[in-house]
Amino acid sequence: MSGPPVPMGPGLVGPVLMGVDIVAADRLDRAVSRGGETFGRVVTGPAERGPGSGSAAFSVKESLIKAVGGRPPGFAWHDFEAVAERPESWAARLLDEAAEDLAAATGLQLTGAAGYAVRGACGRAAGARLRPASGARVPDMPDVPDMPDVAGAARWGRGDGLVVSLAIIYRAAGPGRDDPVRDREGAAR
Repeated sequence: MSGPPVPMGPGLVGPVLMGVDIVAADRLDRAVSRGGETFGRVVTGPAERGPGSGSAAFSVKESLIKAVGGRPPGFAWHDFEAVAERPESWAARLLDEAAEDLAAATGLQLTGAAGYAVRGACGRAAGARLRPASGARVPDMPDVPDMPDVAGAARWGRGDGLVVSLAIIYRAAGPGRDDPVRDREGAAR
């Protein structure tokens, strides 16, 4: 599943790119098994490796690829890597709501969750899709579009012979920028 950026309602931050991957678990397990250690090095970063993580990591990255709109020129599996940072509060809520809907549709609970760094060719491709409509430009380089910082978040689950993952990619508040929803919530406390 991939499509144009999803516009957000009034008072919310957006747009958001979304991708879903649903795959037969045994098919994915065979691929991970055949690839062995090489699969792990090619597809996952050190923080993503562990017992039983290969199938889930592959499915999550496939959903992130779908959110980007496909594999752009220069694609690398390491363009996406799980990070310790939690997604921005509004993005986490949006992902949780979408995960509930996907769980209802598939009968599978999406119990795994992580924030993702989105870099390289995929970061540039996502940034181009999430660029402000105003066509903002980098001040010192008027011919280069201003690519927003992007981040990702994913949820996944496994059961009934399936691996299901859901990912979003969004404009990150980034260094020196604020998360407007988090700021509003903090001010309300």
